[in-house]
Amino acid sequence: MSWDQWPEQKPEEYTPHMIDLQFDLMGTTIPADSAMLLCASVMRTLPWLSEDKGAGIQLLKGAETNSGDKTVNINRRTKLFLRVPKTRVDDTQALIGQELELGGHSIRVGNFKTRPFTPFSNIYAHFVDTGSATEEQFVQDVMRELDGHFQLRCGFICGKQQTLQGPEGIVHGYSLMLHDLPPHKSLRLQDEGMGHNRLLGCGIFIPHKSI
Repeated sequence: MSWDQWPEQKPEEYTPHMIDLQFDLMGTTIPADSAMLLCASVMRTLPWLSEDKGAGIQLLKGAETNSGDKTVNINRRTKLFLRVPKTRVDDTQALIGQELELGGHSIRVGNFKTRPFTPFSNIYAHFVDTGSATEEQFVQDVMRELDGHFQLRCGFICGKQQTLQGPEGIVHGYSLMLHDLPPHKSLRLQDEGMGHNRLLGCGIFIPHKSI
């Protein structure tokens, strides 16, 4: 069935098996490209994260410094977001109080709150890695995934190309906004994500209110 012939979505129920955890953080600066360092540091305490392909670690965000050394500032509003199976929530308490070493920068993990998914019609991923470097190939990958795997017709907006350091070299990706989703598809996309490298913060969708 072609992209423009997909039928209207029928209301369905979907129960996510993943949940988001929001951890407090204490620290001052981190490397600007900290995805791989963060993944390695978190998995030293929670090695089971790699067992579920839906598990993810959100990219840490901060404000650029003026030092010119490729670091960013963080503060008490900076949070560590993990996406984990609901059955593993208690196990993540092992991360509380741990010092995460990120390339010579140290951050301490505090307590966490659970954040269940909400079925917003608009969801956003900061970085999606489909394995394609060009925007044209990326768009084709997204359409193929939505049409084939998720059986979904919706609008989407592709952002500018971004890169991050992965274990096997540079990872190319784009931000991605999906809009006009039926509730059950929104929940499923948040539950499963899209593309590769979820533990590097890629393909993790969150609700977006701006559209």
